[in-house]
Parts: sequence; C-alpha cells; structure tokens
Amino acid sequence: MKPVVRKPLFLSLAVLLYAMFATVVPSCAADPGAAASSRPDAQPAAPTAPVAAPPQVFVEDARLPDQYGLALDYGYVFDPSPDRTFVLARGFAIYDYGTVWHQANCPNSLRFKIEGAIGSTVTPSGDLMASANILAMKYPLGVKGKLRPYGEAGIGVIYTRFKVVGEGLHFNFNPLLGLGLELPRQDGKNIFAAVRLHHISNGGLDHDNRGVNSVVLQVGRIF
Repeated sequence: MKPVVRKPLFLSLAVLLYAMFATVVPSCAADPGAAASSRPDAQPAAPTAPVAAPPQVFVEDARLPDQYGLALDYGYVFDPSPDRTFVLARGFAIYDYGTVWHQANCPNSLRFKIEGAIGSTVTPSGDLMASANILAMKYPLGVKGKLRPYGEAGIGVIYTRFKVVGEGLHFNFNPLLGLGLELPRQDGKNIFAAVRLHHISNGGLDHDNRGVNSVVLQVGRIF
C-alpha cells in the first residue's frame, strides 16, 4: 500500500514562519517619528528661531554585541518512529537583526541567528545527520533582567542518512520553532536552555514526502 503523504505540520510551520517574518520586517521598517509628526503642534506665543532638538538615546536600545556559542541537542522522534532518537552538536552566531537586514529602527531585543549542526541518531542505529539553519530570535521582555525568555523560528536544510517509510529524499527542509530561557552573566558567557519543534520534509520536491517530527531539548552557552 502506498504511504499516505502527510503535510499538515509542515504547512502549519510554514504559516507560522511566514507570519513571524511578515510581522518582524514591517515593524522594523516603521518610522518611529511618523506618529510624533502627525500630532498637531501647539501654537507658540511668539515667533522664535527654530532650534534643533538633540537626538534621543535610550539605554534599552543600545545594540548588543555579536555573540557566538555552542549547544547540545537531544531529539525524540514522535512521528512516525517513536523509537528513534538523535543527538546534535550545534554551533551558532547571533547578530543584531536590524544590522543584518539594514533596518535601523529594529529593537535590540530582535536578533538573527545562524546555526550549523552535526550528529547522528542514537536509536535504533547510528545514522549521520547534519543541518544548517537561520532563525529570528525575539526577547519579548527585553534584554534586561536576570532571566531572558525568548522565542525563535526559522528554517534550514538538513541531511539524514536514514529515511523513514514514505520519505523520498535524504536532503530536506528543516523548519524549527522554539521557546527558551537565557541566564545572563556579567562576563557575557550566558547559559540557556530551550525546547524546539523539529520538522523534516522535502516540501513537495519529491512525490514521497513523509515528514519526520521531533521534540528537541537543547542546552548551550554563549562564549
């Protein structure tokens, strides 16, 4: 019997990624001075010479430095093979989102992450896995405080030596969606932990497109 092609999770992740990036880019491009210019100015009591207002600088909007680090992932495949697990060593670089995409008005709580990972399945056998991903990170409570919760979403490409029944290709797309918590340190060597939804499928590039869905636990450190 021909395996049933399941795409709902891939399509749902694609919609979530599109919604996130569609929200991020316009908010960065918005001119913060537009709202102020639309307010009616009070009439001066007497004509005065125009005085240039000094630019406002907010401590919270100071650009964060570029960051680099390592993480370890432990993944559990819940669909379609509940007996499959994997481990990945992940290196990453994090940059200011506005600097990367030339959006001057982006808040410093919005970051851009590039990742590369390599590892293998642990059960039922050892099969090579390697991936490269890009993600947008958002600290909803800002980058101050003793704890920094964050959300992240992105996509990439992945190679897996294994193929489940109905999976057409070894090279596939790799959408990621996660929530994490970062513990800042004075020396900048922050530690963090995250939970991710990890999806593998070819997006319809092959007729056989059985997705592989996993939940991933991640711990890491910024150096």
